[in-house]
Amino acid sequence: MQHIKIYQEADTSNEFAALLQNDLKKRVTTESSLVNGIVSRIEEKIVLIDVGLKSEGVIQKSELTSDELETLKVGQELEVFIERLESKHGEVILSREKAKRVKSWNKIQEAFDKQTKVTGTIKSSVKGGFACEIFGIHAFVPSSQLSDSPIRNPQEFINKPLEFLIIKIDPIRMNVIASRRVLLEQSKNQSKDEVISKFKVGDIVKGKIKAIQSYGAFVSVESLDCLLHTSEISHLRVSSPEEMFTVGEEITAQIIEIDNEQKRMSLSIKAMTPDPYIGIENKYKVGEIYEVKISKLTDFGAFAEIDSGIAGLIHTSEIKHLNKNVNPRTVFKVGDVVKVKLKELDIEKKKIVLSYKDTQPNPIDDFKKRYPINTILDAKIVNKKEFGLFLNTGDSEIDIFVHYKQLDYSESSDALNNFKKGDTIKCKIIDIKDDKVNGSIRALLEDPFDIFKDKSKGDVVTAKVAEIMDNYIRVNVGEKRFSVIIKKAEIALEKPDQRTNRFAVGDAIDAMIVELDPKERKVALSVKKLEEKQQKETIAKYKNVDSGQQLSDILGPALDQTKEPKEKKAKKTKKKEESE
Repeated sequence: MQHIKIYQEADTSNEFAALLQNDLKKRVTTESSLVNGIVSRIEEKIVLIDVGLKSEGVIQKSELTSDELETLKVGQELEVFIERLESKHGEVILSREKAKRVKSWNKIQEAFDKQTKVTGTIKSSVKGGFACEIFGIHAFVPSSQLSDSPIRNPQEFINKPLEFLIIKIDPIRMNVIASRRVLLEQSKNQSKDEVISKFKVGDIVKGKIKAIQSYGAFVSVESLDCLLHTSEISHLRVSSPEEMFTVGEEITAQIIEIDNEQKRMSLSIKAMTPDPYIGIENKYKVGEIYEVKISKLTDFGAFAEIDSGIAGLIHTSEIKHLNKNVNPRTVFKVGDVVKVKLKELDIEKKKIVLSYKDTQPNPIDDFKKRYPINTILDAKIVNKKEFGLFLNTGDSEIDIFVHYKQLDYSESSDALNNFKKGDTIKCKIIDIKDDKVNGSIRALLEDPFDIFKDKSKGDVVTAKVAEIMDNYIRVNVGEKRFSVIIKKAEIALEKPDQRTNRFAVGDAIDAMIVELDPKERKVALSVKKLEEKQQKETIAKYKNVDSGQQLSDILGPALDQTKEPKEKKAKKTKKKEESE
């Protein structure tokens, strides 16, 4: 009997179902997802893709590149993006372009998460920075993040592949910010670590001056910029590193600090030599004269070595007696040996002040001997300024200054108009102080104030009216016409008479001296005070009891006389009213 083998189809169908389910798990996805599909049919404008759904998906041929279209064939695997699972026509809508963008964004996200370097191309400059393309995605590179040094020519970066680090992303807006500077600084730091690892504190190194600042110099040691602070340049006081170095100059220095965190080293030149100031106060005394050697010349003075490794400053004001702004190069040259006086020695500040002029004869001393105060001499006007004249005798380098107030007794700068450069005039030496000589021309003139020499407060003088103003009159006293102002309130006792227009230029008036200060050359006159005095004297005279008369009897007529003008005026007014 022939046996017929019966296959249990349930087993095979279960196996097939399991395989199909497994394949569907791999391929089926939801909207807005990236999947691999199989090209099932190629038509004129569309391509149908099997993505494992109940119906095929559709992509437009326009989304494919020319290279992709040339090699496209049925059965080929293609990565696509599912936009919609079912359109109104029941189709699955796919996008090849969005698939590329999603894939690129995934790369961007991965590079950002792992902080790995990416290659990008600068396409153009935009406001605040540059537009860059990375994995086909547009990114922004701020100007400050393209380089670690100032950018002089932005065009040199355009269309040039460069390495970047993605420093910020916005998945919702698909914004990307990238930086090249971060990578450059990382590379530098790596290089700095390599240099620093070679040295230790105390090592002697050679380097070149790269830059000079007010606080120190930057020295390049094997491409690492190290700071040589001003305080570490010398045991001597250094006011500016520019006095000591030039860019490009090679120097030798000692490492005094290594900062591994900040990737920098600090250098010192003075640390390589012992401090020469130790014990110097026992060797040199302030006020003594010493021989020094000029070691350096600057605009503000000359540096001179007083001992090995120790130099002091001869400031411009300490070079010549009569010139505080002399150019040191016109007096000294490097290598000169000269005598100086030690004026200041500050061990703590390492400051030494020297004076050259204090070892030289002072021309003012010779001038004092030849032309002491009160000497009258002839001198030529060598300079004329708005504040006075400068005279010279011709046999001395000392100029005599005459302030405009010392030209005449007017004390007005207008008096300068009476003099011109080159005139020879007589003057009197009135003061010599601090290497300055002051002279006076008016001291040789007769002083109009002498009219008050024998006068005192309360005396009466006669003056002539010279000027009439609303609030005062100006009068001249004496033949030399000393000018005095009498205020309106002081020109009469009675208020109605205190009118300046009562007077005319040239009128002679008597006034009392109410203030007199010969030292300050001040005088105050008052007609009012004189009238008050005269009134009091009149009253005192008629008050004498020996006269045998009553004061009212005696002063009656006098007082009536003072009232007469007012009574006459009243009578005239009364007559006028009666006639009307």
